[in-house]
Amino acid sequence: MRYWIVSWDHLGVEFFQEITEHHPDNWAKQHLFDSIKGSKVVSKPLGFNLNALLLRARMNGHRHYEIYVFTSDEDINETDITEWFERDPQEFADWVRANHSYCLFNDKARDDRRVIV
Repeated sequence: MRYWIVSWDHLGVEFFQEITEHHPDNWAKQHLFDSIKGSKVVSKPLGFNLNALLLRARMNGHRHYEIYVFTSDEDINETDITEWFERDPQEFADWVRANHSYCLFNDKARDDRRVIV
């Protein structure tokens, strides 16, 4: 099982990265083994700032951000997913919304919003 994080707004995918090694299901165990072996010291579990990603989404409400963590099979790689969201972004977004493992942020435009004059 591979874990991914993706962020998009009404203009398309803005951020996409694999987080398998940093996912809580894997990170704590791997970090413990690496610490015991002394082979690798991990100071931060992620190679990006998640708080900055969430802050950007919250402060740009007009762009209707969505941020999800989702899973894939082991044989799916970054190129496969990148080609998918470049080829058919709406199908990709619909699939992630239906099959995500965790929604970090969702501010997509709702169909039932009314304009008050």
